[in-house]
Amino acid sequence: MDFGRQLREWRSHRSLSQLDLAMEAGISSRHLSFLETGRSRPTEGMIIRIAEALDLTFKAQNELFAAAGFAPRFASAEGEGIGGLPKPVREALALILERHSPWPAIVFDADHEILAANAGFAALGSALGISAGPGANILGLVVEPGPVRAALVNYEEVAALFLRRARNEARLHGPKSPQARRIARYEADPEIGRLLGSEAADRNPPPVITVRLRLGDLETRWVTTLTSFGSAQEVLLEGIFIEQYFPADERTRAIADSVSKGGG
Repeated sequence: MDFGRQLREWRSHRSLSQLDLAMEAGISSRHLSFLETGRSRPTEGMIIRIAEALDLTFKAQNELFAAAGFAPRFASAEGEGIGGLPKPVREALALILERHSPWPAIVFDADHEILAANAGFAALGSALGISAGPGANILGLVVEPGPVRAALVNYEEVAALFLRRARNEARLHGPKSPQARRIARYEADPEIGRLLGSEAADRNPPPVITVRLRLGDLETRWVTTLTSFGSAQEVLLEGIFIEQYFPADERTRAIADSVSKGGG
C-alpha cells in the first residue's frame, strides 16, 4: 500500500512529528505509526481526519484515498485545462478576461502555467516581443532571464513577490508538485535564490506593489489584483487564479489604450 509512504511525505513536508500529527488528528501516535508502516489500514473517516489535520488540498486528499484503495472523494477535471471546467465557470472566466481589456489579465493554475489570456495581455506580450498566451509560465516569464525580466524596472521587488507567492503554493500542493520542483531549482540558483528570503516573509507579503514595466522608451506602471477559485466539487478550481493588471497612472492608461488599438 502506497498510503503510508505518502502520509510520511506529507507529515515531513508539514514539519510535523508523529506525535504532533496524531494530536492534531485526535488519534494515538502508535496508530499513526502503524498507518505509516502499513501495519494498519486506514478507513475513509481516518483519512479525512488526517487530511484535515495536514490541511491538504482536494487533489492531495484524492491521492491519499487512491493510495489507500478508495475511490477519489472529489470530482476532478485535472489535465483538461479550461476546457475541463464546468460551463458556467468557463463563461465567467471568459467574461472577466474580455471585460478587463484593454488592460492585461490572465488565468493561471497552481503551477503558474497560463491557461488563458485576454487581448490586453496578448498586446502587452507582443509589445515585449514574446508569446505570452496559454502554455507559458508567468512565474518563469517574470523571474528567468528574458524580455519580461529585462523590461521590469523594479525586477527584484516584483520577482521577490512572485517567488514568495509561488513558494506558498508549492508548500500547499506538496513536494512533488511541478511548482515545488521549480522553486527548488530557483533556490539552488544564487541570483534568484537570494530574492526568496526567509519563509516567514512568505506569510507577510506587501499588500500592493507597483509593477514598473518598460515598453520601448516608455515606462508603464501597473497594480495587480489576484482572484482565486475554490470548490469542493472540482479539484482543478482549487488552483485557478485570475490576475488583473490596472494602470497606476494616466500615462500607462493611455499607452494601454494605444497598444490595444495597434498604435504600438
